[in-house]
Amino acid sequence: MQQTRSGLSITRIVHYRSRWFQDAMRIYQAEFSADSRLSVTTIRALLAAGQYQLFVTQEQGTVLGFALIWISRRPAFVHLDYIGVRHEQKGRGIGTWLYRWLTSHLHELSPRASLLTLEVENELIPFYRRSDTRILEGVAYLFPGPFGPLPMHLMVHDREQRQVLERMVVQGVIRGLYRGLHQRAAGDPLLRSLLIGVPRIVRLV
Repeated sequence: MQQTRSGLSITRIVHYRSRWFQDAMRIYQAEFSADSRLSVTTIRALLAAGQYQLFVTQEQGTVLGFALIWISRRPAFVHLDYIGVRHEQKGRGIGTWLYRWLTSHLHELSPRASLLTLEVENELIPFYRRSDTRILEGVAYLFPGPFGPLPMHLMVHDREQRQVLERMVVQGVIRGLYRGLHQRAAGDPLLRSLLIGVPRIVRLV
């Protein structure tokens, strides 16, 4: 899967000891704090298992940005776990182009998925809203970080362009993230409290 734009291209990385993989991981470690990122060893293991996928944006052989996505099979959705651009390349629209490429190729990434989900801090909400991505209104969400839970917003890009989602759909996403991605137990108290708090109908705002 590859796409080009004015000398830039997007490529999925399948060799996890390649130079492009190493370059992507350097950007990842520079852009994300230790309490919000996984180890490179863990990322390699997730990629090898097949549910994690790594895409890079490169120009003339130089990696400028990356995206790490997680594919949930049941329920079916795609989660953007990390996206980042090399610091000196910010302002060129590379991150926006990469993100919009992901949303426009959602069906190819996971044929049964209609949602691309994100765990987002306040300052990044405007960036994603510019690309037709919405907050799940009234859904309190805590990212289960290694040093304790962090308040974040759950956002979604919906391929079906719905205005609302039913409680069961949102609960499925939260359960999928906690159980599948974050490896929390089914009876985890934090997970249970989040599921109980989901409104019957959730507006996308």
